[in-house]
Formats: sequence, C-alpha cells, structure tokens
Amino acid sequence: MLIFGKSDTWISYYRKKGIKIGEGTIIFDPRHFTLDISRPDLIEIGERVLLHKGTTIMCHDYASRAFVNKYGDFIPSHGKIKIGNNVWLGQNVSILKGVTIGDNVIIGFGSVVTKSIPSNSVAAGAPAKVICSFDSYYEKRKQQYVDEAIEYALEIYRSGRTPVVSDFYDDYPAFVDGSNYQEYDYPYHRVFNDEQFEMWKQIHKAPYHGFDEFMQVVNSKLKETDKQ
Repeated sequence: MLIFGKSDTWISYYRKKGIKIGEGTIIFDPRHFTLDISRPDLIEIGERVLLHKGTTIMCHDYASRAFVNKYGDFIPSHGKIKIGNNVWLGQNVSILKGVTIGDNVIIGFGSVVTKSIPSNSVAAGAPAKVICSFDSYYEKRKQQYVDEAIEYALEIYRSGRTPVVSDFYDDYPAFVDGSNYQEYDYPYHRVFNDEQFEMWKQIHKAPYHGFDEFMQVVNSKLKETDKQ
C-alpha cells in the first residue's frame, strides 16, 4: 500500500544526499526500493515519476572487482542516469549506469534498462527495448479497458456473487464522466489532482451512461455465454 508520507520522507532524504528529484515523484514502496547514493550528482529524476516496488537505480558498476582477482587491476565504472518527466516504472525495473529515459515513458514489469529510452515511448524486456509509442499504447488501452471491465464483472458473476458499484473503484471510466461523477463515491483524487480532474470531466465521455446501463451490457453478455 502506498503511504505518501513515507514516500515524501525518503525523497527528502535522497534530495539531501544530493540527488535531483522533481516535484510529484513518488516512491511507491520505499522498503523495497534501491537508489544508488554513492555518486548522487550522477542521478537526476524528473517530475511525476512513479518509482514502483522493486525499483533499482544504479549509477555505478563494481564488476571490475573480478579484474582485481584475475589481473590485479582495478577499473572503476560509473555513469549518469537521467529520468525525464511523467515516467512510470512497473514493478522490479532496474535502471543501469549511462541511461537516459525521456519524458512520457512507460517501462514494463521486470525490465532491465541498459540503454537509453526516447521520449513518448513504451519499453519492456531484459534488456529493455521500445515496443510501441506512448500515443499508440494510449489508444490501444482506450479500446481495451471497457472489455476488461465487462470481463471483470462476468468473473464476479461466475464466482457466485452479483457485481456492485464498489467493485469498480478503478474501472469507473466505463460508466462515469463529468455528467454523472457526483452520483458515485469513487476515490477520483487517488489518480487525479484538482486540475487534472477538471480536465478529465471535460474530455472524458463514458461509453455507458451510468452503472445500470453498464450492467445491462454485462447481463446481456452473461446470457450470451450461458447459451454457448
């Protein structure tokens, strides 16, 4: 569970160590987060970055210890890491020395970032590679999330329970927009700040007008699957 107070405390600590961290950046789980403070001047993290559970950011490499053992020679290794604004890291992402990540970037679960990732992109893998643009992923998700909400409701039915409004605390965009948001007691500011929420109310148009209409579609789908 994200505790903002703990995130703020750790961000303040890292800033005092000399690491540049922008406003709105969150350490999701400070207990499971590794940030290399050996060379704080080499790390810069932008604004509104989500540093997820299991994040590792290392600006140095001590593998040259192996050279000492074989050759008797020590060769230091380090490089700058720069993370742009509005970057979302999935769980267990590792970012290694010499990497720049641009603005508006999503890095997938378990990725190992060994080379720079350009702005406005989605990357994943070990090593991480760009798999699509930020914009194309956004359009893809807009098509998929409604089907996912319906499938979730169907699985609730299949478990022997009737779906209720509170089940959809994250899926509300399927049936909530600026015209009816006041009818639903959802934690909108879990995602949006005040300015973002005002924009969302203006631009978002829910595919279904209210929970009842959404459930009518779900029940229709349920009848179709029962016939099969």
